Amino acid sequence: MNYEKLANRFNAAWNDRDASELLRLMHPQASYYDAFWQETCSDKHLAKFMRINIDSDSRWYRSKGSGIPTPNGVVIRYETFDENDLAGHELLYNGSMVFTFADNLIMTVSDYYCDPNPVGLVAIAQRAEGQHGRAASVERGLSAHFAGIISRRLAQAATDEDIILDRSLTVTKLAEHVDCSVMHLFHVLEEIKDTTFLKYVSECRARYASTLITEKSRSVVRFDEVAEQSGFESISAFNEAFLSTFGITADEYMEKFGLKIN
Repeated sequence: MNYEKLANRFNAAWNDRDASELLRLMHPQASYYDAFWQETCSDKHLAKFMRINIDSDSRWYRSKGSGIPTPNGVVIRYETFDENDLAGHELLYNGSMVFTFADNLIMTVSDYYCDPNPVGLVAIAQRAEGQHGRAASVERGLSAHFAGIISRRLAQAATDEDIILDRSLTVTKLAEHVDCSVMHLFHVLEEIKDTTFLKYVSECRARYASTLITEKSRSVVRFDEVAEQSGFESISAFNEAFLSTFGITADEYMEKFGLKIN
């Protein structure tokens, strides 16, 4: 079996965003290790992990030189470019993919963001095999990289009035807006941001309400109007969210700006 040819087919499928072809090339017990994030994914989570990562990848990869044989496979060096740089003029970084094989299929893939000399790569390949199953395991197919993307999209959504002021906003709508599954959205909110969907929406609306208060040109502010314009169903919900978000009541917040309450 020509291991280098199989590895290059894997890289070509990644560039083509062809998750089905990637999975056809991989052994049923295959695993993927990302050295930068120090996490590994295998078993039932691998298919979702691969699809999410290639769909969210904004780069393409070009093989560099010939493959370097290792005791159990091959190392392919690559150059990375932005997806809009089709001619490959501006190199982003170098990397190396370490492959091992079983039954003429890819058994493990280890991705390293480095480009050492061939001798160093053989040493890295030996170390890489030991990382599969030992690094942090990816659950639900959600890598740290994509979780970070979701977090950034949530931060952007937090200032999007069309989203946060939508009274019919549901977790499904928010997941569609940030382009992820409901399961992954819940994971990022609860495990990474330490919040819930309802708390996230309430905080976004409270922060929007604070801008309304400070931007009022008149000296008198009506909390019922601010609550209504900020998407709250009641003044009590507004008060609770404001206190939870800023640690002070809306009245105390008003005093900071010398505004009067009507």
